[in-house]
Amino acid sequence: MKFGSVDTKKLTGLVDKVAGLGKEIAGTVFDNDRLSEAGEAQQAKGTEKLKALKQEAKAEAKDAKAEAYEQQQKAAQRAKQSA
Repeated sequence: MKFGSVDTKKLTGLVDKVAGLGKEIAGTVFDNDRLSEAGEAQQAKGTEKLKALKQEAKAEAKDAKAEAYEQQQKAAQRAKQSA
């Protein structure tokens, strides 16, 4: 599902971090170690998802840059052939 130009599936890391923080706080307030630990684990999962998303964005940017260079190369070859 998309919300505007943002794919909501890509925001699950952020949601995990926020939900995990809520669990950790609730666990601390109610002196529930299991809930606190679950919250910490969920935050760690969210962090890893966000790192993966960042790497994916970097890879997409590099692909776009490579594509631009390829188009530039093709244009130069066409110009050379027509000369």
